[in-house]
Amino acid sequence: MGWLALEALEEAAVPDLDLIRLDRPGSGLLRYFEGVGKILLIDAVEAGLEQGEIKLLNPADLSQSSCLTSSHGFGVAEALALAETLETLPAELWVAGIGAGNDRSSVPDLNIQQLLDLLARLI
Repeated sequence: MGWLALEALEEAAVPDLDLIRLDRPGSGLLRYFEGVGKILLIDAVEAGLEQGEIKLLNPADLSQSSCLTSSHGFGVAEALALAETLETLPAELWVAGIGAGNDRSSVPDLNIQQLLDLLARLI
C-alpha cells in the first residue's frame, strides 16, 4: 500500500520532497531520522480503515493502540517507540496510515488527492 502511494507521489512530482522506499525496515528506520527535520511515514495499517483509505495518525497514538498494527512484524509503531526511547525522533513526524484491508488480491483505489492535500498541509 505504501509503495502505491509513493508511486503516486513520484508521478505528482512534488517539489523538495525526498521519497524513500523501505521494505520492512524495523529498527533500521531510525537511521533515516538522522539530520531530518520533517518526516511523513506512509505505511499500510490495520486500523478499521477501508482498503486504500488514508488517515493521518499521531505517532503517540500509534504506539499506544493495539488496533493500529503494521502489516509487518516489527513495524513503524515499534520503530517509533524505540526512537522515542533513544530520543532520536525528528522534530516533526507524521504517519499516514493506509488501510490494508482484507482483499489483497486486488489493487485498491487510493485517494491520491487526499494524500497530496495531506502532504501540502504538513509541508
